[in-house]
Amino acid sequence: MNFKSLLAFFILLTSLNLNLSAQAGDDRLNEVKKMAAKEVTDGWKFGGGFGFDLSGLGILNPQLGSGGNRFAFGGLTSLFGNNKQAKYYWNNDISLQLAAQRIGGKAKPFQKNLDILRLGSRFGYDILKSKLFAALDITAESQLLPTYVGNNIEGDEADLLSQFLSPVRIAVAPGIDYKPNAQLSFFFAPASWRFIYVGNDSLAALTGQPLGNELGKNTRSQLGYALKAQYVTKFLKDKVALTSKIGWFADYTKSLNGNVLWQNNMSIALFKGVSLDLFGDIFYDHFTLVAVKDIPEGTAAADVAPFLGLKPSYTGGFLLKYNLIF
Repeated sequence: MNFKSLLAFFILLTSLNLNLSAQAGDDRLNEVKKMAAKEVTDGWKFGGGFGFDLSGLGILNPQLGSGGNRFAFGGLTSLFGNNKQAKYYWNNDISLQLAAQRIGGKAKPFQKNLDILRLGSRFGYDILKSKLFAALDITAESQLLPTYVGNNIEGDEADLLSQFLSPVRIAVAPGIDYKPNAQLSFFFAPASWRFIYVGNDSLAALTGQPLGNELGKNTRSQLGYALKAQYVTKFLKDKVALTSKIGWFADYTKSLNGNVLWQNNMSIALFKGVSLDLFGDIFYDHFTLVAVKDIPEGTAAADVAPFLGLKPSYTGGFLLKYNLIF
């Protein structure tokens, strides 16, 4: 091999080595970028929203027919803690809707407008290309403050209608979570267990079991299937966010009668961290009675059955909300 041939061969090897090194460098750079992106998106993320409603009206020596004093307060608190990893996710949330008002002077009791405490947790393990997950869904629902006849927050023990953990509804559902895209998810559990507990013996003994427990018991245990779906989206340059989720439970032993909860929320961004939220919920439970007529003042808790019925419960409202990610 002459000098020119040797030089050409050396240049070829050098060029090949440089190309291989560049390719390895590019591969390593892409790997680093992927790891950096993973570090940003994976792991725990915490946040929440706080909405508050406050209104009042005061009248001294009112004209006949002009009305009376009114003071109302309430709001919504929601917190979440979500953990996302390469092969699994774990989402947790807690929300409280609470509102009360007093119409008249200090002698009048505060009346409850709204009191719903909800907790949820879902763990999912990736079994098919981040689209299909084996999942466990757990929820619990109760209230924070006691409720007496007339929706009063305070009253005599004989007028008590419900309180914290009376009732509490717990559902445990192992199943499949399908996420075709970032906006949609569908959950199905062929064997879901639902448990209602009424901790107060007097409330458990109310005529008609309006809190969902079985006759003569403080509890009701159910086995059935559960279906859940959720849709989230943003539009108008991410100024408006919409969330809609619905869940259905059907009891195998009760001709597939069960309960449904449909929750909707629209959040309109006003400025950084502050939004106007509009929400609406529909709840129906085949084993829980709701007030279909106003319960007159002075009615004993044991005598409220004629004013109750098996119908859906509707809740809606709007409030200013402050959102925070930390």
